[in-house]
Amino acid sequence: MLDQPLSFFSNFDQYERYLSATMVTFSMLGMGATLTVRDFANTLSAWRGLAVGLVAQLVLVPIWAGLTLFAISLFPTGFGGLTAAGAIGIATGIALIAAMPGGSLSNLLTFIGNGNVALSVSLTAVTTLICLFATPIVLAALVNVRVPGNFEIDKLQIMLDIGQFLIAPLLAGMLFRRLSHSKQQVLFTKVMVRASLALLAVIIIGSLGAGRLQFGPYGWLGPAIIVVFGLGALYLSRLFTFTWGLIDRDSLAIVIEVVVKNGLLALLVVTSMFPADMFANRESEDAKLIIAARDGCIFVVLFFSGFAIVAGSSTSLRGRKRRGRQREAD
Repeated sequence: MLDQPLSFFSNFDQYERYLSATMVTFSMLGMGATLTVRDFANTLSAWRGLAVGLVAQLVLVPIWAGLTLFAISLFPTGFGGLTAAGAIGIATGIALIAAMPGGSLSNLLTFIGNGNVALSVSLTAVTTLICLFATPIVLAALVNVRVPGNFEIDKLQIMLDIGQFLIAPLLAGMLFRRLSHSKQQVLFTKVMVRASLALLAVIIIGSLGAGRLQFGPYGWLGPAIIVVFGLGALYLSRLFTFTWGLIDRDSLAIVIEVVVKNGLLALLVVTSMFPADMFANRESEDAKLIIAARDGCIFVVLFFSGFAIVAGSSTSLRGRKRRGRQREAD
């Protein structure tokens, strides 16, 4: 990773918010074009699965994140190569991930694994709507006690961002689906998804060029904590669905939804949590720690997104094989 910012990217933080907002807007327009009002209505007949999924997303994962943050505070400074600033960054990033709804990729992985796609789509859509209020609350509960100085979560700004760049494009995409035919819907979705991925690539390159994506402050312990958090969320949600007696197809949809978070939204929320004008005085000790928290958020979001793709794909393929064996036995 680059230790010092390249001159070309020295002002990247001034454009990051606009790139993130546009990226999320494109993504949600594409997702909305795959949804109908019936997708929500169908879930009412399977309310148990939806209820269990919502509790897993909105209660179980944040509690697990809180326990993970507590465990991070127990490690001595420098253990596993994790610096004090790096620990703040990892803790803040995990809190951010815990507050995110599921991403649209979870629907595809559920489909591949022969899971309950209707439940997956409904969970993604409903948690996206709920996160308008839930995300600021979870973030405030988990983050404010971790970041030093006068840092404070701007709950109203996060709510405005989610409403403007997440929910409004989602509804616009659903309206487009309503007014268009199937070929137009497929083309529109492809263009929007690819455009959002292209912008994601720009953000990653910009963060690298600005010297923000570094493994140095996190050592081996930082990535290990992220993986343990992800695996814990996966197995706890699986145990939770088993406890409630859900069928395998519903369980698969919920587990994948819990693990495959909306990383694009997380990158947008980072720009709301850490606006560029917050770093006017970069030399103060508090400012340096807040910068470390911001960079840690980006590191965790990107690293966890990679982990989620691997873990979600593995879970999906195992579910597909398991149901294949069940059909053969029948």
